[in-house]
Amino acid sequence: MNVENLRIAANLGEAADLIDLQGGSLYRVAAYRRAADEVRRWRVPLRALFEARGRDGLQTIPGVGTGISSAIAEMLITGSWHMLEVLRGVPHEPPAHAHREPPLSPPVALLLDIDREYREKAAAGRLARIAPKRLNPEHEPWLPVMHAQRGDWHFTALYSNTERAHRLGQTRDWVVIYYYDGDHREAQCTVVTETHGPLAGQRVVRGRERETAKTAA
Repeated sequence: MNVENLRIAANLGEAADLIDLQGGSLYRVAAYRRAADEVRRWRVPLRALFEARGRDGLQTIPGVGTGISSAIAEMLITGSWHMLEVLRGVPHEPPAHAHREPPLSPPVALLLDIDREYREKAAAGRLARIAPKRLNPEHEPWLPVMHAQRGDWHFTALYSNTERAHRLGQTRDWVVIYYYDGDHREAQCTVVTETHGPLAGQRVVRGRERETAKTAA
């Protein structure tokens, strides 16, 4: 068996297990587990397939569609997988790769609703908590994580665990929302409490303040 194939299969399987433990979509759990099983059985090295035919070649593997082929390509190119790091509690900016086609952005109103639901459930202690691997020397499971689905959109929401959020005391305010469309293409945004201007005191989606203002009007 090809060692790299087995590593990628293990990553897909771990993602499925973490999503399952965190109360996420059973559809996503099943999709990652099926892909993990198929990759584990695949006899051709994924790297050779990718180098010869790109992401389209990866999609010839049963159970591997647009999004999962992008995840496999990311692992082949960088040696890691951004979404798995998020599920492990190591959120950071996703890498920019030419092979990844970003999804359309969900409506601001939908993102704000996910933000509201996350903060309410986190405050009520109704979410699974993970122990971030960064900026958490005591390995305390303090970071609530929420998975949600709205139509074809899948969301994973967590408080920001970046150095800047810690330095500014915003680890209980800034919410990072990772989202996927029906093809598992991923992107992310951050929702914060605005501190200046006409939206001061309101929750806003960073980079989409004008749309947020129209939603609040």
